Amino acid sequence: MFRFATLVLLAALAVATGFHGAQADTYPSRTVTLVVPFPPGSTTDLVARVLAPKLTERLEQQVVIDNRGGAGGVVGTETVARAPPDGHTILMGTIGTHAINPSVYPKLPYDPVKDFSPIIQFGTAPNVLVVHPSVPAKTVKELIAYVRERPGQVNYSSSGIGTSNHLSGALFAARENLKALHVPYRGGAQAITDLLRGEISFMFYHYLPLLAHIREGALRPLAITSATRIDALPHLPVMKEAGMDDFEVSAWFAVYAPANTPAPVIKRLHADISAIINSAEVRASLLAQGIDPVNGSAEDLMRLMQSEIARWAKAVDAAGARLQN
Repeated sequence: MFRFATLVLLAALAVATGFHGAQADTYPSRTVTLVVPFPPGSTTDLVARVLAPKLTERLEQQVVIDNRGGAGGVVGTETVARAPPDGHTILMGTIGTHAINPSVYPKLPYDPVKDFSPIIQFGTAPNVLVVHPSVPAKTVKELIAYVRERPGQVNYSSSGIGTSNHLSGALFAARENLKALHVPYRGGAQAITDLLRGEISFMFYHYLPLLAHIREGALRPLAITSATRIDALPHLPVMKEAGMDDFEVSAWFAVYAPANTPAPVIKRLHADISAIINSAEVRASLLAQGIDPVNGSAEDLMRLMQSEIARWAKAVDAAGARLQN
């Protein structure tokens, strides 16, 4: 009986292995959906639109973008977590969806580690602190003084709860014991629009969508959250230079598949996306949009995610940004 059971088990494993092998050999067999958990025009959307056409060429199947914004990326991310694990639905995840949200949302409907198969990190981008010209502050210290003198009267926007720009603003307020009102949006585009209208006082956000407004004088930059100054704004100090130590925040973007996606499919996607990142054309396109290209293994991405989850758990607590049930 034991020998018979062993043979049955081995046969079942052979069938399963053969199925997954066949699945990988024929992958992709139809259109691949790249879910972007933020609205069109967001930085995550811009990054995905660099990847999609190139991945279409390499997979020889259409890769279409599905924007599913809402709840700081939770809506779209959960969609991929529940999708069939066959590689035909993948996600452009972010620091928010896979590192910050677990600490912000008490009942997150997905587990960023258990519900996903990491594929590859795609890029990173710092945030810039900008104010509307109606705010007289010319430096970070002057903004701190301005907000402190007006408790509860000054607001800041973000592209959604749990995003890196939200946590940048929350940490800024918490570190300086400021009473500033957070106004979350469903994406960065509307947040920027209201900032330009003067309905919002200040904001941390990826610098590229703000660059034209900064050069036109419609917004005033105070500091960048990167470790070093950037070429696009060479005279802009980093937060440490502006008087705030240990305030380095860079958003990151990475591609994921649902958990239990066959290893050969993950390997195929990783190889293709890695080649895309390494191409001179894509690297130039990303850099032109303010994104630093990143490459590495799926294991590298898992290690990054795990370290970032621990880091942001402390930051969320320090900022008091955890939502209540």
